This record gives sequence, C-alpha cells and structure tokens, in this order.
Amino acid sequence: YYDPMLAKLVVHGKNRAEAIQKMKEAIAAYEVEGVATTLPFGQFVLEHSAFVSADFDTHFVQHYYSPEKLIESQKDEAEAAALLALRLHLEHKRQLKVTEATDSNWTSRV
Repeated sequence: YYDPMLAKLVVHGKNRAEAIQKMKEAIAAYEVEGVATTLPFGQFVLEHSAFVSADFDTHFVQHYYSPEKLIESQKDEAEAAALLALRLHLEHKRQLKVTEATDSNWTSRV
C-alpha cells in the first residue's frame, strides 16, 4: 500500500512553464517500486493542455480525466519509447562495419 503522504515531489521554476517542465522530468526520474502510485496521474495532468495553459478549475478531474484516458496516454508513451529504441538500434546496426578476413602473419608461419 502506497500512501502519497509518505513522500512529496516539489519543484520550482522562474515561471509556470519551467516549473511544469521540471516536474515532468522529476516524475520521469522518480522511482517507487512494488506499489502503485499517483505518478502516472501527475504526468497526465502536467501534459494536459488545460493544465499547461492554466485554463482549468477545481473540476479538472471530472472534466478531463478518466482511467481510459490515462491508459491511452501511457500506451502512446510506450509506443514512442519503442520507436525510439528501434531507431537507435537500427542506426547503431548501420554504423557497424563487417570487414573481410585478411591473411594473417599467424597463419603464414605454420
């Protein structure tokens, strides 16, 4: 059981945009294992256009959130990560060069 009162994640910035970016980075780096947390919900909120533009009220959750939307946003993130991993793998593979075996002094001495 995870109690969100056990730990708080706080950031500050010169302005709202900087603070939002810092919080997104902090959530991405935050590690809690073995229990479910509210971090995915926090990420959802920070990426929502209504929150970013400060055009929301105390009914944000009722207006914009549903578990299905959170799952969909996580699928999009996982898909983007998989595509990035594939691209990096293919670029690395392309950079590898296969060289032809050449005669070695070791074999000519036999």
